[in-house]
Parts: sequence; structure tokens; C-alpha cells
Amino acid sequence: MRVVVLGGSGAMGARVADRLEARGHDVVRASRATGVDVTVPDRLLRTCEGADCLVDCLNLTTLSRRRAVAFFGRAARTVAETTAAARVPHVVAVSIVNVTEPAVSRATGYYAGKAAQEAGYATARVPVTVVRTTAWFTLAETFLHQIRVGRFALVPRMGLQPVHPDAVADLVSDVVEAGPTSGPATSDGPVVRQLAGPERTDATTMARALAAREGSGVRVVGLPAPTAGLRTGLLPAADVPRDGRRFEDWVRTGGR
Repeated sequence: MRVVVLGGSGAMGARVADRLEARGHDVVRASRATGVDVTVPDRLLRTCEGADCLVDCLNLTTLSRRRAVAFFGRAARTVAETTAAARVPHVVAVSIVNVTEPAVSRATGYYAGKAAQEAGYATARVPVTVVRTTAWFTLAETFLHQIRVGRFALVPRMGLQPVHPDAVADLVSDVVEAGPTSGPATSDGPVVRQLAGPERTDATTMARALAAREGSGVRVVGLPAPTAGLRTGLLPAADVPRDGRRFEDWVRTGGR
């Protein structure tokens, strides 16, 4: 298969591209660094020609609701239109468990952006599979370093059930290889696949475990999560499949 991975140089995009290549597929790692910008449809169209699947691993680090909604929404609509024009048979988009629930999408600008992304793909004239997962183990690094006041890291007590990023990359690769299982999203709706980790915890606990491993002397201060969307909204439903790898083992083995 020829697979275009948008965001192919990013944290998840690179993992997915590596796995697909290891399975024998021809992978195009598309990103701004390689000259592919989703805001330039003509270049994206040329990149998509002859592709059997496009995987959207795009990301934007921002707390701004306006920027996140504009970026993710526009990118999804552009990809949907371009893949239809290029006759790409399948689009796979990486998303977040429960992010389309109003309590979650209202909680932060980033989640609002991801909800806008899913809305953009819902109008696609090609089959779309959305892979929704819980927070990746690596998000602990963001928690630890995002909001710092001197030696203190301020982290909200968000309820989470984190999953190993390798498990996410494996699932995305499996979905790519399986191909579309429905018609165009605009008529049948996107197909949703989900994945969670094995154990519930919270963002503060994750950041403290990582700080202890790093031995940097950073003190993690847990803050009350301001909304229900952050307190419990990101926890998976009981029927969401689980990967068995545990966060504490990932920390103990140095992120492997």
C-alpha cells in the first residue's frame, strides 16, 4: 500500500510511519518540513495521487480555542476535499476519546479544535475511520513542563486512563491495513475505533512519577480540575478496548 502520513515527522506520525514501513508499505511522511502544507490544497493533491490511504496525525500545540478550531477544522475539510478529488479510498484520523462530548470540547481550546476536526471529517465524500484513544503516556512530559513557576509544575487533577503510544500506533496501522469498512463519511458517517490503557490515574500523579524518574527536583502541585469535562470527561466507557501496558512500567523503563 502507498500511505500518506500527515504530520509524519511528529510524535505519533513518526511512530505510525515507522510501523507501516516495517510492515512493507510505501510511506510518504508529509509535513511542512517536507513541503506539504494542508493549507495549500494543490500540493496536498499531488502528494495524495496514487495513495491507498491517508493518515491524519496532524497536531498543533496551543491553548487558544480560536487557533485550534481554525486549524483542525480547516485541515480536516481540506483533507476531505483533497482525498475525494484524488480518489484516495480511505482516510484515518487520530483523535481523542470523548472529545466530541460537549463537556469535554468546551473544557479547553485544544479539545474544541479536535472536535472541529471530527466535524470536518463527517462531511467527507470518502470513507473515514476515526481512531479515538485516551491520553498517551508521553503526555506526562507536557504536564510536567507546560505550566512552570520556578521549581513548581502546576498540573490539574484530570482523570485519565493513559495508553502506551506504541499501542496507538499499532492500532492505527491495523486500521490502515484493514481498509475502509463503510461508505463515504458524508453518507454512512465515520467509523470509530477506540483504545484505552489498563488503569485509571490522573495528570498530577503522572507528572509526579515522571519528575521522580528525572530527578530534577521539580515539585508537582496538583490543582483542582475546573470542569467536569476535565475531572472525568476523558475517562473511557467500560466497553472501550484496553491495551495492557501500564504507565508505571513505562516510567520505570525510561519511556519504553
